[in-house]
Amino acid sequence: MNCCYECRVIQLDYIAAAFYEKRAAEHQCERERLARRSLHVSNLRGLTFVVFAGATGVAIFSHAGVVAWSLGLLGLGIFFVLVAKHSRIIAAEDLEDRWVRANRDAASRVTDGGWYGLSQTGEHFRNSEHAYSEDLDIFGKGSLFQRLNVAQTHLGQATLAEWLSAPANAREILERQRTIAALEKQVQIRQELEVLGLATREVSRKNNAFREPEDLEPFLAWAEEAAQPNLHKQALIAWGLPCATLLSALLAAYGLVPSTLVLLPLALCLWALSKARRRMSSLLRMLQTSERTVASAGNLFRLLEQNSELFGLSSFAATEAKPSVALASLSRIGGWFELRHNGLIYPFIDVAVLWDIHCWLAFERWRTQHGKLLRPWFAAIGRAEALSSLAGFGFDEPNCCFAELVDEDLGLEAVALGHPLIHPARRVANDLAALQSGHGLLVTGSNMSGKSTYLRAIGLGCVLGLAGAYVPAKKLCLKRTQIATSMRIRDDLSSGVSHFYAELQKLKRVIDATKQPLPLLFLLDEILHGTNSRERQIGARFIIAELLRNGAFGAVSTHDSALCELSGELASRLRLVHFRESMSGGEMTFDYRVHAGAVTAGNALRLMQKMGMNVPVADPPS
Repeated sequence: MNCCYECRVIQLDYIAAAFYEKRAAEHQCERERLARRSLHVSNLRGLTFVVFAGATGVAIFSHAGVVAWSLGLLGLGIFFVLVAKHSRIIAAEDLEDRWVRANRDAASRVTDGGWYGLSQTGEHFRNSEHAYSEDLDIFGKGSLFQRLNVAQTHLGQATLAEWLSAPANAREILERQRTIAALEKQVQIRQELEVLGLATREVSRKNNAFREPEDLEPFLAWAEEAAQPNLHKQALIAWGLPCATLLSALLAAYGLVPSTLVLLPLALCLWALSKARRRMSSLLRMLQTSERTVASAGNLFRLLEQNSELFGLSSFAATEAKPSVALASLSRIGGWFELRHNGLIYPFIDVAVLWDIHCWLAFERWRTQHGKLLRPWFAAIGRAEALSSLAGFGFDEPNCCFAELVDEDLGLEAVALGHPLIHPARRVANDLAALQSGHGLLVTGSNMSGKSTYLRAIGLGCVLGLAGAYVPAKKLCLKRTQIATSMRIRDDLSSGVSHFYAELQKLKRVIDATKQPLPLLFLLDEILHGTNSRERQIGARFIIAELLRNGAFGAVSTHDSALCELSGELASRLRLVHFRESMSGGEMTFDYRVHAGAVTAGNALRLMQKMGMNVPVADPPS
C-alpha cells in the first residue's frame, strides 16, 4: 500500500512539473516568434526612415519637388506607424517573458528542492521574537513562505506573511477556504495575476533579475492625507498668470505697452513656481517610490474586477468608481511629469504655463476624489495574491485537505499528516490521535528518526489550517488556537545569554502564552537538554505539568528515556509515542513512522561508529 502511494505521488509530481514546463515552453515559443517579428519591424522602421531622409534630401537639393516630398512624407508616416507597432510587439514580448518566468517558478515549486532557488524567501518578515515562526521555518531560505508565495506586490507578500503569522477568526478561515477551493483549478487566472504582478517590479539591468517589490506606504499615506486648502486660489494663479503673460506679450508685440511689462507676469510665474517647489519635491519623491506599481496596477485591478466573485471581492466590485479607471487616470497624470526629463523644452514651458503647478493640482483633484479608497483597493490586490498563493499549493499537492474547525474539548487530531516542506515523493505521513485540551504527546526516539520533523509537521499543519489553506493531510481537526514553540535555541554571547538561559527564556514565553484568550498548542523539542539528567527531569516535568494544567495541548520530544517514567496526573495526561531505527546489513535505516509507547534504545553510539569513531557499543566490563 505504501509503495503504491509513493508511486502515485511521484507520478503526480511528474505530471505537475510537466504541466508547468509545457506552459513555459509554449510561452517561450511565442516569445521567440515575437522577437523575430520585432527584428523584422525594426529593420523596416530603419528602412522607412532612410527613405524619408533620402526623399527629403532629394526634395531640398534637386528639382524632384512634389514626388520627393510625397515619398518623404509617406516614409515618415509609415515610420511612425512602425514605431507604434514595434512598441506593442516589445510589450507583448515582455509579457511572454513574464509568463515563462511564472511557469518555470511553478515547475520549481513541484520539483524536489527546486523551490529553494526562488528569489522571494520572505527574509525581511523574520522576527526572532515571534512565538513560532523561527522554529517552524515560516520565513527565510527553505521556508514555508518561499514554497507558497506567488505574490509579486509588497502588499501581497505582507498579507501572506500576516496570514502565516497569526490565526484568522473562524468566519475568515471558512471564507478563505471557499475562495481557495474555487481558485485552485483556475490556473490561467492565478498565473495571470502573478504575471501582471511581475509587471509592477523593475528588472535589474545588471543581472536581469526582478528587483524587490515597491513599498507603497509613502504613496498610500499621501493619498490619505487631507487635500490642500484653497485649491481654487491655486487654480486661479495657475491659469491667470500664464494668461497675463500671453496678453502682455501680445500687447507688447503690437506696441501697445512697453516690452518690459512682460517681465512682471514672468517674474510672478517664477515666484509661484518657487513657492510650489517644496510641495513638488515631496510629491516627486513619493511618485519615484511607487511609479512602476501605479503605472501597472490598472491591469491588476481590471483582472480583479472581471473576476471579483471568484476572488471573493464582491464589495470591491460594487464601488462607484472602478479602481482600474481611477488608476489609469492617475497614471496619465503621472505621465505629464515625463516632460521634466526634457531639459531643452521643460524650463520654458514650466515658466510660461506653470506646468508643475497644473500637474500638482491634477494630483490634488485626484486625491480628493479617490485618495481614501486607495488603501482598501490595494489591500484587495494583496488579499487576492495571498489567496492565489495558498490555492496554488492545493493544486500542486497530491493529498491535502482543509482543516475542520471544532469547538468542543478536542484540541487536535490528524490523519496522514505530512510536512509541507518535504517533497511528496519523500514525505512520510503520520497520524495524530485525538489530543484533548490539557493533554499532550511525549515523543521519544533515536537520533535522526523523525521526532523534530513530526513536531514541525504538526505545527506547520496547524499554521496552514488556521490560515484557511490546504494542509498536506487526509484529515485535520483542530480548535482555533495560538501556537508557541521552543525548538531551535540560539545563545547570544554579545548579551551574555547562554544556550541554556536562552532556552529558559523561550520556555517562559510558552508558559506565559497560556494566559492569552486563545487555547495554546505547544511544541517543545528536546526540552531542557542543556542541563544534567536529574535537573532536566524535574524541570521538564514541571513545565509540561504547568502547560497541561493551564489547558494547553501539544507535543514534547526528548532523548531522555527516564522522562517517560510517568506517574500521577502526568501519566493520565501524556501519551507516549516513539520513532525507531532498524539495522540491516550493517546499515541503519529509519521508517519515520510513529509507534506507540516509549523508545527502548538509542543509536548515538552506532552513529559514532558509522562516522569512524571506535566507540564500544556495549558497556565495558567492570
